[in-house]
Amino acid sequence: MARLAQRVRELAPSQTLALSAKANELAAAGHPVINFSVGEPDFTSPQAAMDAGRAAIDAGDTHYPPVPGTASLRKAIVDKVAQTTGRTYGPQHVLVSNGAKHTLYNLLQVLVDPGDEVAFASPYWVSYPAMVQLAGGLSVPIPTRASDGFRLDPAAVDAALGPRVKALILNSPCNPTGAVADPADVEAVVRIALDKGVTVISDEIYGALVFGGAEHRSAVSVDHPGVAEGVILVDGVSKSYAMTGWRIGYCVGPEDVIKAAGKIQGQSTSGACTIAQAAAAGALRGGDAEAARMRDAFAARRDVMLEALRAIPGVTVPEAQGAFYAFPDVSSYYGAEIDGVTIKDSLDLSTLLLERAYVGCVPGGAFGADAHLRLSYALAEDQIREGVGRIAEVLAGAKVKA
Repeated sequence: MARLAQRVRELAPSQTLALSAKANELAAAGHPVINFSVGEPDFTSPQAAMDAGRAAIDAGDTHYPPVPGTASLRKAIVDKVAQTTGRTYGPQHVLVSNGAKHTLYNLLQVLVDPGDEVAFASPYWVSYPAMVQLAGGLSVPIPTRASDGFRLDPAAVDAALGPRVKALILNSPCNPTGAVADPADVEAVVRIALDKGVTVISDEIYGALVFGGAEHRSAVSVDHPGVAEGVILVDGVSKSYAMTGWRIGYCVGPEDVIKAAGKIQGQSTSGACTIAQAAAAGALRGGDAEAARMRDAFAARRDVMLEALRAIPGVTVPEAQGAFYAFPDVSSYYGAEIDGVTIKDSLDLSTLLLERAYVGCVPGGAFGADAHLRLSYALAEDQIREGVGRIAEVLAGAKVKA
């Protein structure tokens, strides 16, 4: 009898975490690693968050929190959502979890029965298929193309939402592509899903990080009578407020789904850390000025990253309008030999870049797009230039086989 459960035997490990761990090992051994693989801001959390966290410690706020979240944080969340989307919720519509990843996991456990289908755009965040699989569901990737900016075409969504599709995950701005869905497309896609009785899970963790005139449209701001009961907003403080280590995410949506997700959470992790919740409330209430400065820095870094990548022969890069990722197409180098290694796919190339140039990237195959690599530009500009320069140097040695 197998010792491990079938669900975990069949589960693929996260390539993003695996490549990051390998990069960290090399850095710890003294190698000059530049790590583009981690989706984590390099800034310190806002002062308002730090002050609120310290105040919670000083006040002795160190006991079990309510499973759905503290009253203070849930109030801060509904206030923020009303401010940014125009839609009003009550605290009973909010569940605070241990990061937005935990939030998404809870929701899929609540909504998906074995055999149900969950649709999402491809390329996709690496954990969507794994979470659907753990819930017993089946993934329905909806292809998008780099040639049109990875646009999620409403007609393609309409065709993909068959009778077994239980939920549609929207992710704009998108990890890994950096694409920002046009507001009109968000309107159309949400309407299509709701008219078919499909629940929309809108992953908006990068919603505050848009650049170059792009406009983020929240799915809960769509004018449709089914939004209140059929759309669930997922967000958190990790990306826009540089609070990854605090581990606070949340969902806002229909009360029955929120209560059910709280039931799952109550039997697994219980409530999120009280100190972290206090810090998150501090960020939502007083951290926007610092968040805006971070966003401006990401915009400048994006320009540096795109310019450097586009200078490499054979590399094409779609315009990234949000999040902090570039998603270059490097497939022109597949089949070539570099430093004695034949490059077959994105995993081969990312492994070579890490081992020979000490540059960490994530293979696009992890996101359903093997022609690409994902590079985070949440690093200082000099590191971006140095890291892409190393990539260019490695690729310059490619020898095309006859």
